[in-house]
Parts: sequence; structure tokens; C-alpha cells
Amino acid sequence: LAELMTMLVEYREQGLDEVGPRHFQPYGKEGRNGKSRGWISDRLCELADDGIHLEETETAGTYKLLYPALAAA
Repeated sequence: LAELMTMLVEYREQGLDEVGPRHFQPYGKEGRNGKSRGWISDRLCELADDGIHLEETETAGTYKLLYPALAAA
């Protein structure tokens, strides 16, 4: 999960507004975080449910990137 969170920070720094599993390719051993697409999808969904780092959009499998540091201020 730590690597996924690091990648979310990097995507924020790059100015992305939305992310989905496709942003974490390649999956599995060849990928940066070594996890399957299913694992990544589940974690993104959990993060959206928490409403701190991600928020669901009208498009399935796509999440709005939130800025937790700004929300806490």
C-alpha cells in the first residue's frame, strides 16, 4: 500500500485530476508495486470509500484525486 500511496503523491505533483487502475500498469511482478490489477482496484475503491485520498466519479474505475493535506488545513 505504501508504494501505491507514493504513486498517488506523484500523480498529484504531475497535476493529474483522476486516476484508475490503468495508471498503475504494468501489473504483477513487472510492475512498480508488484500487485495484481485486482488488488490495485480493491485498494483504490477502499481509498475512495475513506474519502481522504480519492473520490468516486461517474465513470466506473476512475477516481478523483483529492488533496488530503489541504483538506486538513
